Amino acid sequence: MGERRIKWGNVIIFLLIIAAGIAAYFSSGQFSSRGGKGEPVTFDKSGKDGKGGDDEFDFDKEPLVWDDYIIPPSGDEFIMGLDSWIGGTPVLIGLNREYNRDYGLDLRVEYIHADADRIKALAEGKIHATEMSLPSFMRFQEQYSGAGIIVGITDFSRGADGIVAKTEVKDINDIEDRRVSYVKNGTGKFILNKFLRLVGLRYQDIEPIERESMTEVIEDLRRGTADVIVSWSPDMNIAINEINAARPDSVKMLITTKEVPNLIPTMLVVNKDYAMNNTDKVESFLKTWYASSKYILGRPEKAYGKLAELMNECQEYGEVSKADVEESFRDVKLMSLNDNLSYFGLSTEDNKVDLIIDDTVETWKRYGDLDFDFTIPELMYDRLFLAEMGGDDELLVGVLDTETTGSTDEEKEFEKQDEKSIEENTEKVAKVDIPPVYYDSGKATVKAESLPVLDEVLEILSQFPEYYLIVDAHTDSVGSDKFNKLLSQNRASEVKKYLVQHGVNENRIVARGWGEERLLVPNDVSEEDKAKNRRTEFVLTREVEQ
Repeated sequence: MGERRIKWGNVIIFLLIIAAGIAAYFSSGQFSSRGGKGEPVTFDKSGKDGKGGDDEFDFDKEPLVWDDYIIPPSGDEFIMGLDSWIGGTPVLIGLNREYNRDYGLDLRVEYIHADADRIKALAEGKIHATEMSLPSFMRFQEQYSGAGIIVGITDFSRGADGIVAKTEVKDINDIEDRRVSYVKNGTGKFILNKFLRLVGLRYQDIEPIERESMTEVIEDLRRGTADVIVSWSPDMNIAINEINAARPDSVKMLITTKEVPNLIPTMLVVNKDYAMNNTDKVESFLKTWYASSKYILGRPEKAYGKLAELMNECQEYGEVSKADVEESFRDVKLMSLNDNLSYFGLSTEDNKVDLIIDDTVETWKRYGDLDFDFTIPELMYDRLFLAEMGGDDELLVGVLDTETTGSTDEEKEFEKQDEKSIEENTEKVAKVDIPPVYYDSGKATVKAESLPVLDEVLEILSQFPEYYLIVDAHTDSVGSDKFNKLLSQNRASEVKKYLVQHGVNENRIVARGWGEERLLVPNDVSEEDKAKNRRTEFVLTREVEQ
């Protein structure tokens, strides 16, 4: 028999046909080589995934496998895993303006929209850095402890997240026994935890409705299935407008992160092992990042137009206009290098990051969502990278138009209020759940054992810098009405004096003494009942919009 020859031309043609088929399959939208599903993420003006993004992640399930399609790093390439959150877009400016080349960095972006997938890719070394909200990063520490270290803050949510309620819900305390809908796990649940904790409520005190997506949450409010929802912009703004258009004044904004400015930071996280072995690359990455942030903060008009163009080009944000970008940045505080140096305590003596981390951990722990030991040293955030850049004047932001950029925090000016005007000009946000304040018998002097309670009040006021504080002191029925009225007023004034001495604006606090006018137990014969009536209450209020 003659030897059969292989016709290599036919083989090559056959292989080319197979390759074309594979290429057609991937380009059809089944998968994306950028690390996410082929269908573009709907840009919802807050920058979050229109389908719910990382907040849809179920922490009890295994992460998805989209990271298998990430092109692995080659040579000295530095890869950042990016969500569609607006706070991550400085990297797009950095690549466009080639800041990375200025600092010798071969930078590439991979879009990975689920937090679970990004942290997994980071732990496995498939990406070198990512951005992630601090509450979500905390939730992954049990599964990926030590995988990443925090090297900076990209932005803070300043109005992009909030709680919407039926108009009949008066304040945060009034959430008790209400039906509350939220996307389970993720940032929405963290926000709910925070405010339940503030007023001393637990999940047992509400009717929780856990949903998979924000679409379901909004529908709960629209149908009346829920009395309260935890949402984000623009979903919450659109929902309020649409529902009130159909049923006037039926729902309202109860609270937003604009009123709690340090609640939800998004962190820059780098693979720990990579950072220890490639400090020069991490420093180059951070320099690229803060050069880009400086450009956006300093030239917003030009930057917003360029960002809209870049976001449309990559097709990961849906269709975006310059107005969309501008609106999104109004709901966040983009952090400059200056801001980071301040928050990490490198340009001031005040390290705010420790306090924010502590509060985040305690908020999760309060409801059993973090049931493992977790301390700041385990988090291993590293200030050294920021410290190295502190003297680089080219990266520092100068004097800015704060109305345009929102880049500088300004202390709120409080109008002086009295007992009557505070009722007319402000509305109650929450009566704070806090331990009792004890005084010397028959006197206004606060006992030493209660000073830590007043320090807790100071911490709450620092977390809610937009709010007034009403200090309401009450007595039992023992003694004359006149004596009790004066005693309670003096006690409230003594508390105010302590808070003012520790830095609180005097105009921000109204001290009121009620004596025995508002007894919780009318016939306080027993010592237990008398103790219930002898109380000091702390009420947070905000200015009523005129």
